[in-house]
Amino acid sequence: MRLYVVCNRDDTATGLRLAGIDGVVVSSAKEAEEKIAELQQNKEIGIILINRALMAECGDFVKAFRKKYTLPLITEIPDADGKKGSDSIARYVREAVGIRE
Repeated sequence: MRLYVVCNRDDTATGLRLAGIDGVVVSSAKEAEEKIAELQQNKEIGIILINRALMAECGDFVKAFRKKYTLPLITEIPDADGKKGSDSIARYVREAVGIRE
């Protein structure tokens, strides 16, 4: 299973692409919701990463999606500017796949 990022920031997408994670930059919550629904059909995608700013815009959709589907797992990651916490993306991914330190 692969990771995929849906975000509204070019720098976040670029950084994750450099780490080998494909993704898309969206310009609205509606566009994000459509992309997530599309990704649900792709059985190769196991985890969708979504940045905090975008999660704030489409959180209700994500909550409903999580209740309806077990895969792909959607997990929130911090924004690249780091203003809303200092948690690392690596920690989020480890927790999402069940690895505890």
